[in-house]
Amino acid sequence: MEIDDTQLEEFVELWVDRRAQQYDRVERIGAANDKGRDVIGFLTRARHEGPWHLFQCKRKTRGGKLGKPEGLAELGKVFFHHCQGAYKTLPEKYVFVAPRGIVGSLMDLINNPSTLGPTLIDGWDEYCSKSITRRETVALTPEIRAAIAGFDFSRVEHLTAPMLVKDQAAGPALSKVLGLMPDEAPVGEAPQAIQPEEAQYVDQLRHVYGEAGGGTFMSADDILAHADHGEHFRNQRTRFFEAASFKRFHRDNTAPGAIGTFEDDVYHGVIDVHRDRHETLLRRVDAVMKHASILPVSLIGRTVRVPVKQGICHHLANDGRLKWAP
Repeated sequence: MEIDDTQLEEFVELWVDRRAQQYDRVERIGAANDKGRDVIGFLTRARHEGPWHLFQCKRKTRGGKLGKPEGLAELGKVFFHHCQGAYKTLPEKYVFVAPRGIVGSLMDLINNPSTLGPTLIDGWDEYCSKSITRRETVALTPEIRAAIAGFDFSRVEHLTAPMLVKDQAAGPALSKVLGLMPDEAPVGEAPQAIQPEEAQYVDQLRHVYGEAGGGTFMSADDILAHADHGEHFRNQRTRFFEAASFKRFHRDNTAPGAIGTFEDDVYHGVIDVHRDRHETLLRRVDAVMKHASILPVSLIGRTVRVPVKQGICHHLANDGRLKWAP
């Protein structure tokens, strides 16, 4: 799938932002006057007066790999604008984000960092002087030369599409920008012991089974031991943990808010059935489960498995939005 320059910058911004524990602030600047910066991750509140990472986005999806001339020109911009005072410190990490990769000659320079600085200095007139700004030819001043000579070029890296998609933080960004879905969520399994996270809906079901007959159930173990209700209760727990696994997976791998929207869709799909008159509370639970199983809801275009949709109802009960018992 091809993406344009704006989409690539948006993807990188979202991807970097997902790694928020590493950064104090993430900014996307990419524009005609970005001064050599597309996406920035500031490591401290000092921002450009402290440590920061620079992600330079080079689409090249239709035009091929990022070449040596353009790569050196982009590096030249950073040193020029630094010396012009646009940012007090140079980036601690400079990353070319090139989905289709970089050409061999540029790769050789990046993989041999000690050669990158001298190559940039020797090739300044050829690669940088007329590429930094359209308004003027930029000479290699003593200040720029000193900045290049003093820079640790092992800070320069590159990322390709295959490298990016292996990063867990890339999933939500791909989902948001391109509408792509990750792999299927893993199947959820109910642990033998009742977990704190399921306390609310389990307690409600305890009242549901009690009202349906069969005595008073003081605990989940009492329900599980019941000849009629035990298997029914086990099914509900399986559905709850199927939904829990689904939510956990997609919170890490799809766009922010996607799970909340999905839960809202399930809620609005079953609430009228829930509000209907039912002979018993258990009949209400069964009616909602049956209706949830046929709901045409999806997550970013992908059909969702039946037990997940049913389990979401128990999560809604857990949250107090869809109560099984008063």
